[in-house]
Amino acid sequence: MLKLKLENPNDVWELENVLQEEDLINAKTMRRKMIDRKDGEEKGNKRPVYLTIELDKMKFHEHTGNLRLTGPIKDGPEDVELDSYHTIVAEPGKILTIVKKGGWKDWQMRTIKKAYKKPPEVLVCALDREEATIAKVSNGKEIITTVRSGGSGKQYEGEESDEYLGEVSSVIRRKEGDFDKIVVAGPGFTKDKIYRILEDGGLSEKTVKANTSHAGSTGVEEVIKRGVIEKVVKDSRISEESSEVERLFEEFSKDSGEVAYGEEDVEKAVEMGAAKKILVSEKKLRKLRDLVDEAEEKGAEVMIVTERHESGEKLGKIGGIAAFLRYRIS
Repeated sequence: MLKLKLENPNDVWELENVLQEEDLINAKTMRRKMIDRKDGEEKGNKRPVYLTIELDKMKFHEHTGNLRLTGPIKDGPEDVELDSYHTIVAEPGKILTIVKKGGWKDWQMRTIKKAYKKPPEVLVCALDREEATIAKVSNGKEIITTVRSGGSGKQYEGEESDEYLGEVSSVIRRKEGDFDKIVVAGPGFTKDKIYRILEDGGLSEKTVKANTSHAGSTGVEEVIKRGVIEKVVKDSRISEESSEVERLFEEFSKDSGEVAYGEEDVEKAVEMGAAKKILVSEKKLRKLRDLVDEAEEKGAEVMIVTERHESGEKLGKIGGIAAFLRYRIS
């Protein structure tokens, strides 16, 4: 049994990969109460209850980032009909207790532990021509410093001073090593100038821009509320997956013989103990669970790749599973 709290959209993604049919899931959820009347039952208002369902199917909703878990009710209040179907919505903030009848596999536990690591720390700079607020955003928001241009009003409606831009970019460069990503946000073009300075300094890969209506602390809040941080976290995972898939295709092009793809060839590599790292599409994962489990038992690392990006689609087109090999096999 594991009790999990989903803290961000990435947690929901990881949860989808480790759940399977017949898992027992308990959570606080909303259920409509049925009221007995002389002429039959009548639907009452929804109320919060704790229910346990046996997972029958699940569906990830791209536009909300939520995972809908559906199955027959196995435990709940006395007035809830057992074996009637219910859907639990898994979303950030949700606490779930999960029991796997066959126990948790090693790769499933590693996936959970990976998601359990400290969330990415993002440096957010929300600025305009007059003021820049630089903050740390992780589980919460912490203002690091505020830099002011030293002037306001109509006489300052032209170009920002080099001194102001230099001070802002200098603060970001001094702090960037402590952060996974940098978000430069604000109205107007000042954010673009700071981005170019950071780009020239070699920070373009970890820096993204965002449009906001405000600068300062309000602008930082706007970045958070608009879901920019969640997108950065999601893109970070996509970047990691894409890098591995592209490395795989580079090995194909070399014809080195140190990669295998497709269910049959990967299965052969796993049986021989030659598989070093397995890339498996989340769409194929449920079908290939036994193969993935065997690969882990023989010491192979497993990476689950979503097909919600171009590299993931490329993996899907070659059978949804591939392996980096420890040595060539015929």
